[in-house]
Amino acid sequence: MLRILLILFMVLLFPAASFAAGWNNYWVNGWHDDHSNYDVYNLSPANEKVKDRTVILHNLDQDEWVLLEERVQSLWQPNEPNDVKFPEAWVLEKGKAFNPYENYYYDIDNNRLILGKQYNNSPNEKWGIQYNEYYDSKSKIKSFLLKNLENGTIEEWLTTRNSTWYYWLPDNTVLFCTYSQNEKQNVIYVFYPETKKYEKLVSGSLDAYARDKNQILFTKNEPTRQTWVMDLATRMEKQEMNRTRFYPTPDDAAKVPLLPGDLNIDSLRVVAPEKSVQYEHQIGIGDQVIPVPYIFQRENQEFIPLRPLMEPFDIKININQLDSNVKEYQVSYQEKKFTLLEGEYINYRWQLFVTSEVLKKIGLREFTIKPIN
Repeated sequence: MLRILLILFMVLLFPAASFAAGWNNYWVNGWHDDHSNYDVYNLSPANEKVKDRTVILHNLDQDEWVLLEERVQSLWQPNEPNDVKFPEAWVLEKGKAFNPYENYYYDIDNNRLILGKQYNNSPNEKWGIQYNEYYDSKSKIKSFLLKNLENGTIEEWLTTRNSTWYYWLPDNTVLFCTYSQNEKQNVIYVFYPETKKYEKLVSGSLDAYARDKNQILFTKNEPTRQTWVMDLATRMEKQEMNRTRFYPTPDDAAKVPLLPGDLNIDSLRVVAPEKSVQYEHQIGIGDQVIPVPYIFQRENQEFIPLRPLMEPFDIKININQLDSNVKEYQVSYQEKKFTLLEGEYINYRWQLFVTSEVLKKIGLREFTIKPIN
């Protein structure tokens, strides 16, 4: 019984088309990257005979095995519903562990480590969704940013403290499920990026989405908690007895073979990725043009990251910890010094963003904001 439970745990822990197993004193998590047609192997020590983590790549097109340089500790397989293009990378910088303030992604085809965030793009490549988490004085907030990939504008279209799942649909709308404060229950919606409108599908919990059939599996909010299927093209519902057809089978893991037993790690070519920073906007102030990670809108108010402006303009920030959950931010620039008021800032993903009114308050009254393609 214990063996069965362990197998079930491993199946749940690793996504389909991946595996975890022992190999030559290493514990290996292997998975296939569809975008690059590489097999990826994350190796970590299984005993005292080896000490280092490492990443091995197998180029299936050229049947070549390579070793990523040691600062890249592992590559994480993108999971549905956040089907982004590049795997996230665990990178050691200057001997320190992974920095939670920075996300690296690895472009395998172009051998680039990208410092920034990715978007889960709509089928027509016009819209992208970026998921973030941050904390206010109460608890963790789940935030979804929507980017117009044609003009570069980014807005926060959804915030919630509850678990939320989403999928891009074939018609470039967003299927998502979250807790409704009005209904006091989970609700499944469709969001229309073009109009920013919402359509309620049904009161219930989203269990799965079958992309090939454009159907959802859901549990209705009713005493019997029955499982239903809805065809999203017709909005027709019917009860579903066979839930398993909506989930990938463990057999998919066979697509990624275990590393060859005679593979010699020390003989592999070492690949050193190029490092780049992803900027999405730039601010023009006077004769200076300063790239910033991104600028987003919340309720038609722009929020701008302050840290990139601190060194060019000698802006200083003093942080006072008022209690365990509340900070006070004092901003100093030249002869001006003031405390940021509620609504003038947000500590978004451990970064201080301020409104455009704060920049004017500082004295930077004339500035331009442009997207970076």
